[in-house]
Amino acid sequence: MKILTAGQLDGYQRRKDRTVSLRFITQEKSSGEVAEIDSLVDTFGILYFRGQETLNRDEVDELDAIELDLYDEPKSQSQRLRNVLFKVWNENPVGDFKDFYRKETERIIQHYKNKLDV
Repeated sequence: MKILTAGQLDGYQRRKDRTVSLRFITQEKSSGEVAEIDSLVDTFGILYFRGQETLNRDEVDELDAIELDLYDEPKSQSQRLRNVLFKVWNENPVGDFKDFYRKETERIIQHYKNKLDV
């Protein structure tokens, strides 16, 4: 389900966790349209807003093609790997984490490079 509507950016509020709350105003909506909006509350999605120019079909298709599963996790794969390596290092903190991280990621890279040589 998606919402594609004209609207006006009415305001924003900075939040203490460094996120931003955006507030939009649309034209009048039917009960069905409001129900659709209500069904999307607390879901994750992509927000695209631009000024007076109208949206063309190619832009709508491009927005529909965005892979939302990339954003299902709040952290990227590399951030997750770094966090796991930090936990491993933390169990036996020998030396500097930066050195440990560099050596471990190099070991992982070399492992997959060796698979290419086979």
